[in-house]
Amino acid sequence: MDKILKIASREWQYIRGNRRLLLIMCFIPTLYIFLFGIMYSNHVVTDIKTAVLDYNQTSTSRMVVQGFQDSDKFTVVEQVTTEDALRHLLETRQVHAALVIPEDFATLVKKGQGSEVLVIANGTNMLYSNAVMSAANEIVATLSTGISIKALAGGQALLPEKAASTALPVSYRLRVWYNPTFNYTNFLLVGLACTALQQVILLYMAVAIAREKERGTLSELAAGGYRAYQVVLGKMIPYFLLNMLSTHAVLALCFTVFQVPFRGSYLVLLLLFIVFILCILTLGIFLSVVCKNELEATQIAMLVAVPSFLFSGFTWPIESMPLLAKVISYILPLTYLASDVRDIALMGIDLSLVLPSILVLAGLFVVLLPLSVFCFWLQYRKESC
Repeated sequence: MDKILKIASREWQYIRGNRRLLLIMCFIPTLYIFLFGIMYSNHVVTDIKTAVLDYNQTSTSRMVVQGFQDSDKFTVVEQVTTEDALRHLLETRQVHAALVIPEDFATLVKKGQGSEVLVIANGTNMLYSNAVMSAANEIVATLSTGISIKALAGGQALLPEKAASTALPVSYRLRVWYNPTFNYTNFLLVGLACTALQQVILLYMAVAIAREKERGTLSELAAGGYRAYQVVLGKMIPYFLLNMLSTHAVLALCFTVFQVPFRGSYLVLLLLFIVFILCILTLGIFLSVVCKNELEATQIAMLVAVPSFLFSGFTWPIESMPLLAKVISYILPLTYLASDVRDIALMGIDLSLVLPSILVLAGLFVVLLPLSVFCFWLQYRKESC
């Protein structure tokens, strides 16, 4: 026992002397929980962008539209007059839900025959579709009760108590697009695949130069006449090729073995992955340059993994995050990949909708690459002297 305690004391001294390790062990879990708590602080998905197609255009139908607008779950951003316009808004991700009121809605309600409104939800993100389903059910039930009492008490001279006991005149039918069976594989698998690819790329790229510094082999490269940019690019090329091969294998598994539907362009998907991989490679190189050794580079790379997936907007929508969480989300490269990959697969979105993400990732690459080369050059020239 005495020897065990001595070893424990020795290890404790090491931990106290390693400030980075102490910080990670004591404060990082607390920081993560604080950030995740902020991200989920709204508790529910709200302000779902909604389009309305009202064929009826009566006071009764407008009451239904107002019911959706007054709900904190929906924000009516567009009112259209054709099905094509409604479909365009959904397919271009300008809205995530839609309300369609039939032409004979008010007539059927007044006759006591009952009518049905159509609620459409984008099912690629199941949090949206679940929120739409529960909120629509509550809104329609409340409106239906009010319409029933008013119509029956006024039109048929029934007492309110008798009217309230009459069958509800308004119902709704939910139609979920792109993932109608609420398939969790379609919802989660491609995002998890993107997260795994990012972490493997970042982990091994982050030690590429740190390894040379720790082993003292930079002087050999300097003696061989290699310039700083040649070392950086030479380090990146093998990892880029290997990870492109790995990307194809992962996508093949998702779309064939696990049968995730694919409705988009593979070229667009490939272009998005190329700029993402380049971005992560340069981020890894930058970490490798600024870190003193492999252990430090590995630790920092691992810390990126957990918040990347959760803050990427792949599961919890960015629109429902508070400001601080949104800022973190927009900083992380995975935000510009995971959701777009799923939407390319399930919705078949085209290049015009993916282009903003491609430009952001390309911009990060353009900034990080020269910055990494410059930082490495400052260290490398000491070895050249």
